[in-house]
Amino acid sequence: MKPYVLALLSIVIFSACEEVPPAIDFKAPYKTKDTTYVVSSAPAAQHKAVLIEDITGVRCINCPQAAAKASEIIAEKSEDSVVVVALYTNHLPQFTTPWDGFPLLNSTIANTVVDFYGVPSGLPNGYIDRHIFTPSTVRFNAYTTWKNLVNQRLKESTPVNISMTSIVSGRNATVKLKLEYNSDASASTHKYALYVTESGVVSKQTGASDTYVHNHALRYSFGNPLGIALNAPLVAGRVFEKELDYAVPADYDIDNCHLVCVITDAVSGDVVNVRTIHLK
Repeated sequence: MKPYVLALLSIVIFSACEEVPPAIDFKAPYKTKDTTYVVSSAPAAQHKAVLIEDITGVRCINCPQAAAKASEIIAEKSEDSVVVVALYTNHLPQFTTPWDGFPLLNSTIANTVVDFYGVPSGLPNGYIDRHIFTPSTVRFNAYTTWKNLVNQRLKESTPVNISMTSIVSGRNATVKLKLEYNSDASASTHKYALYVTESGVVSKQTGASDTYVHNHALRYSFGNPLGIALNAPLVAGRVFEKELDYAVPADYDIDNCHLVCVITDAVSGDVVNVRTIHLK
């Protein structure tokens, strides 16, 4: 049988047994507090952090190498400078079809992000700040280029400071998000997205083992994962305060969950700033 016929058959077989991740409600999240105001003195600028989105799958033989590269970059820069989110999608099913009997990492949230920012032709691949690096015309990049691209983006500044706190009682979390504009960005339109990721998930992985540890898996989005508009003039001194509630599912390891806030430019799609904290 010709090689391309075998490849087509493998895709059909994987697609036929593909698990469907649970649906997510993309409406704006319930807020116990949602306010904005302007202070007379703008805060000092926070340094810009960079977002690595590792587009990955459990049947991808080289995906562990991409995860290792992301961890290496964090170790060199710290999570205060580089934030990683792993996107387990249903795209490219030959690489991403879940294994029966193992935790499901694929999510509708990840599918939504990748559908919008571009589906790569193969894995592993990833977005660096969702930016298009000239001369490329796409946002996804081979993991071997990530370190250099991160270094380029770390030279950028950001007009918005991000701070978060989380109070956990049992499996219920109250998240407080504060966005402070340190300089004028009134010519831009920004969106915020708030995610929950989970690390330490043990599951089967091609190229590794049945006990491979998956980290930074995107688990939840507070509303639309592509972001919710910040509907006020983005002038120096502008502050947004939001308080949101989250019930952590029983099968998530709450001690290994993180909050990730991503601010994007609604026109370019680039990440303006990003920060992460432990959920608990």
